[in-house]
Amino acid sequence: MAFNLFKHLMPAEEAFTPLFREQAECIARAAAELRQMIGDGGGGQARVTAIREIEIAADAVARKIFIAANRTFNAPIDREDIIDLANRLDDAVDMIEDAAKAIQRYELTDFPSEMRAIADAGARSADVLHQVMPLLDEITPKHREIFGLCEQVGHIEEEADQRFDAGLAQLRVQLRARALDTIGYIDRKEIYELLEDVADKCDDIANTVQAITAKHV
Repeated sequence: MAFNLFKHLMPAEEAFTPLFREQAECIARAAAELRQMIGDGGGGQARVTAIREIEIAADAVARKIFIAANRTFNAPIDREDIIDLANRLDDAVDMIEDAAKAIQRYELTDFPSEMRAIADAGARSADVLHQVMPLLDEITPKHREIFGLCEQVGHIEEEADQRFDAGLAQLRVQLRARALDTIGYIDRKEIYELLEDVADKCDDIANTVQAITAKHV
C-alpha cells in the first residue's frame, strides 16, 4: 500500500507539501526574473526589487516550515530531511538575489551567450523543481516520476557547467588580448560563478529530493 507520506506530516491546514510548492514557485519566479534581467541587458532596479520581494516571501514560507517541523511528532520522514530540503530551497532564492544584485552593482549591460545560457539553465531547472514538489504527496507511487524529473535537473546542471567553462575561457582570452581590464574580468567572473551557483543549488535540491524519495520506495 502506497503511503501518502508528506500529506500526513501535519494537519491539513499546515501540510508540508504545499509549503514546499510555495518555495519552489518562489525559485521559479525569481529565476525567471533573473533570466529576463539578463535578456533585457541589466533590467535596472525594477528586476532587483522584484527578486527581493520574492526572496522576502520565500523566507516567510521557510519560517513556516521550520516552526511546523519543530512541533511535528511521529513524522513518517526524518525531521532533519524536512528542514534540510526547506533550507536548500530557501538558499536557491538567496543565490538568485545575490546574482541580480551583483549585475546591478557592476552595471553590466552586455551579456555573452554563455552567461545567458547559464541563467536559462537555472530558470529551466527551477521550473522542473516546481513540477516535482506536488509529487511529494504521493512519493511512493510517484517515485519513478520524481527520479526522472530530478535527473532532468542534473542534465541541465551539466549543460550549465559546460557553458560556465566556456565562458571563463572566453574571459581569459579577452583579458590576454587586453579587450577586458582586470576589474572587468573579476566582475564578470563573479557573475558567472553566481549564475552557476544557482544551477548547482537546483541540482542540490533535486539530489535531496531523490535521497528522501529513495528512503520510501
